[in-house]
Amino acid sequence: MARPLRARGRLVHALHRRGADLGFAVELDRSPPGADEATRRWRAGEPVFLPGVLGDAPARHDRAIRSCLAMFDRLRAGGRFVDELERRLHADPDLQYAGSTVDRDDPREVERVFVDAHPAGEPPAVDLWAKLAWIANDASDRSLRIRFSAGREQIEEWMAASDHTAGWVDQFAARAFPECAAVLQCAALRAHLDRMLARPHRLSERILYNNAPGGGAVFHHDAEPGQLGVCFSQLQGSTAWLSLGKRRLAALLVRVGFARTHHHAMAALDGPEDERLWRLLNRDAAFTAQIAAHGGLFVLHAGDCILLPSHGIDDVAWHSVLALGRRPSLAHSYGLFPRAVDYPVAADPARR
Repeated sequence: MARPLRARGRLVHALHRRGADLGFAVELDRSPPGADEATRRWRAGEPVFLPGVLGDAPARHDRAIRSCLAMFDRLRAGGRFVDELERRLHADPDLQYAGSTVDRDDPREVERVFVDAHPAGEPPAVDLWAKLAWIANDASDRSLRIRFSAGREQIEEWMAASDHTAGWVDQFAARAFPECAAVLQCAALRAHLDRMLARPHRLSERILYNNAPGGGAVFHHDAEPGQLGVCFSQLQGSTAWLSLGKRRLAALLVRVGFARTHHHAMAALDGPEDERLWRLLNRDAAFTAQIAAHGGLFVLHAGDCILLPSHGIDDVAWHSVLALGRRPSLAHSYGLFPRAVDYPVAADPARR
């Protein structure tokens, strides 16, 4: 099937993740949605695909992006994360190294680096951290990610952190990885977010993704208390996304005979891990084709974004990611949160 489509000039991508062949993604229409349609999808709890919204920002930040990709290659080969951050932040006047650890009980964690912020004339912000980890607990997947946050992760202290602390975590990410500006300074993207969220907001709990060939994240959602959604931005390379709002995903489970009723399907998505459901969502090519047929397959290239709303546990965009191409790619994922008055102006280019 793929060869005739390629012969007709269509872009076709094999969908493969950790030994599961899920068919092909065919790029048909990359027209961005109008403002009203994008807002309608957001309010309905459906993913909002914004092809090309970052414009030429990836090209303008090419040097920082290439530097980040080279860093991930060194880390994958056994380099120390603390050394990489030291090189990036050694001249920073506000951020001070506070230690590094490895959680031996988490097989995915590689290294966590802590810093404290002591800005002149401002209260300090302590226990800020960046965690390097494998995306999957599978040696065949060499995908890495770096998450920025604060406090004790085991009890999710980040949820209760002040906007002052969150703002310094965001500055930690932006100072260490200047390609953050490709997202934060994008006027077109910020206009979409302003219109959809209709409230002061911040882009926090930032994650850098280095998805490697054959890797990616299985189906999940990001419904967290206080989080309004997620903004995922592709800066280099490509990824394929399978994403539907939870209610539409449940309806599809009924359609294919997995559940008798919509209620049972919603309960199954909320319930404990079910091997049959997990395999259907993540390793069944026929079900993947059904998702694609219902408008739930997106291919992101450098400059594209996808917005994933999270209005509550039942009104959230479920999604999974598959790496495309022959080299690891680079993307940034930022959580969307209400913004309080103590969020530092320096952390938000839109307010400066």
